Amino acid sequence: MLRLSFRGKTRQKTVTMPNWAFGLVAAGSAALGVALFLAISAIAVLLLPIVLVVGGITAFVMRKRIEAMLRKAGMGQPQPATTRKRTARKPQRDEIEDVEYRVVDEPPRRPEEQGRR
Repeated sequence: MLRLSFRGKTRQKTVTMPNWAFGLVAAGSAALGVALFLAISAIAVLLLPIVLVVGGITAFVMRKRIEAMLRKAGMGQPQPATTRKRTARKPQRDEIEDVEYRVVDEPPRRPEEQGRR
């Protein structure tokens, strides 16, 4: 027998419960906990794809709205020198305009300098 004691402010009350009843209450509360866990996890699994799709659509729509608001405010506009599309530049041929050259004569080296290198 299991004895449960409840103490109030002035009175003391003791309740006895048979072992089979205590086991039944414990099994019932465990089953209720497992059932609630499974129900909540099933709801979460069902709602997860819906939440992801709605969140993606909302992010796409809000990004477009924010871009439109920024364009209306004059922010985020491309500068005149920069364009959105980068065009491939045609390679230009290098042209030689003027050439100067001179011959530099090295002074003859002494024999001890040649041995060091």
